[in-house]
Amino acid sequence: MLHFDMKLTQNNVVRMGLVFIFLLGLVACGGGASEDLRAYVESVKARPVGEVEPLRDPVVYDSYGYQSDSQRDPFKPSFTASKVAPTKAGGSAGGPDMSRERSQLEHFPIDTLRYIGNLQQGKVSWGLIKTPDGEIVRVKLGDYMGQDYGRVTVVNSDKIELLELIPDGIGGWEQRTVSLVLNG
Repeated sequence: MLHFDMKLTQNNVVRMGLVFIFLLGLVACGGGASEDLRAYVESVKARPVGEVEPLRDPVVYDSYGYQSDSQRDPFKPSFTASKVAPTKAGGSAGGPDMSRERSQLEHFPIDTLRYIGNLQQGKVSWGLIKTPDGEIVRVKLGDYMGQDYGRVTVVNSDKIELLELIPDGIGGWEQRTVSLVLNG
């Protein structure tokens, strides 16, 4: 037979008291404190559920079979500007004259030049152009300006028109008209 001799000492009483308080705390936590949480969860579950819009029917695209033998190649440019032949020395084929000495105004992009006035000397009309560095230069019909080989074709009291030659990307040149409007 086993016999436990337990002496009630002060140490044992303190230990038993702590165990009793611990067990009492565990019993107290298991009660109504979680009821608030359960009530909140039930209220959230009871809320009405929102409606989700049904998905739209997918858009069906018609496929297109491209037959390159009867149509234009979509990867080659379609030209709407007037076509000019590739350049040769002296500009005889319609391209720019690469052997010509460039004028002072051909060193500036055309959008940095300003038309600020005009002069009439006999039958010759001169346009006054202000460069980005503040210098004023006069131009007449046939003079060049801008970096795209622009040649002056019109000088009047409200604008100057240029015919520029720009590379088309496949060895030729295209012409485009550019205007400088008088800045009063």
